[in-house]
Amino acid sequence: MNNEFPILGFDIGGTKIAVCLGTSRGKILGSKRIDSKDRSPDDVLPELVSIGKELLAASGISEKKLRAIGIGAPAPMDIPNGLILCPTNMKSWKNVPIRDYMKKAFGVETFFDNDANAGALAEWIFGAGKGCENMIYLTMSTGIGGGIIAKGHLIQGKSFLAGEVGHMVIDVKGPLCNCGLRGCYEAFCGGRAIAQRMQSELAGTPEHPIVKAAGGKLENVDMKALVAAVKEKNGYALDIWDKMCFRNAQALGMLINALNPEIIVLGTLAWATGNLFMNPVKNYLPRFCWPEMLSACAIKASALGKDIGEYSGICVALNCLYERGEYKLE
Repeated sequence: MNNEFPILGFDIGGTKIAVCLGTSRGKILGSKRIDSKDRSPDDVLPELVSIGKELLAASGISEKKLRAIGIGAPAPMDIPNGLILCPTNMKSWKNVPIRDYMKKAFGVETFFDNDANAGALAEWIFGAGKGCENMIYLTMSTGIGGGIIAKGHLIQGKSFLAGEVGHMVIDVKGPLCNCGLRGCYEAFCGGRAIAQRMQSELAGTPEHPIVKAAGGKLENVDMKALVAAVKEKNGYALDIWDKMCFRNAQALGMLINALNPEIIVLGTLAWATGNLFMNPVKNYLPRFCWPEMLSACAIKASALGKDIGEYSGICVALNCLYERGEYKLE
């Protein structure tokens, strides 16, 4: 088994898209990010192909030596048929056959999965979950997505929708979620949901520290502004932060009791804020899960951090090859 070969990865997002050339052993040979906001697939896809070919040429790798392509993209999607259906932040991307487009452009096998699973695979193969058999990864940014590794395999589910942990209903009387359900984990803890709540509650208060941290513009109030106010010990910000950490602990406790993982890896919010977030969450966790399972589970921030997009697409391909016995995890 040849366990070192080049892989081209694409991490598709509504604001940015990362194109990365790397090896099956995790060495990044080249990468580039482009803006995708308000751009159509007809505009973006040819550019992605061009960048991929440029990265190959710059690394001295012929297209014939490229082993595979991996793509991570936002839901909703049709994984078996390789289609991006219509992501919330990419309205013009409707039924885009991105997998087959890239397969045709480069002439190699191309694999496709959702961005949360792609992130989970990246952390499992090269990041904080390397060497673990039972892992949960949570994206913690605009929304909350998840990827689950059980007994050394990614869990996808009957409809390829497994891991949508952000839409576990943790309080039926909670706020309306952007997905349409009420009281979702994401409705309490997702970046967009918290920003919407603050924008509503702080309307008409231009002197509030959070609004000031957002440059005085209510529409710019977001998690970064909240974090800045928390660090300044603002009472309103501290209250929101504490309640958010409590709800995060509640959701993590549910996952620990249900799946008994050996590690939970937390994305953007955790690595960006460190102990400001991790300590209160860990302090609340014993309220929500059995001590036997909590003691067996490490809670860690992403090891790949802001670079996870460079690995995620590559790891989608590596996982598919691994499942076929054509790649060995190290």
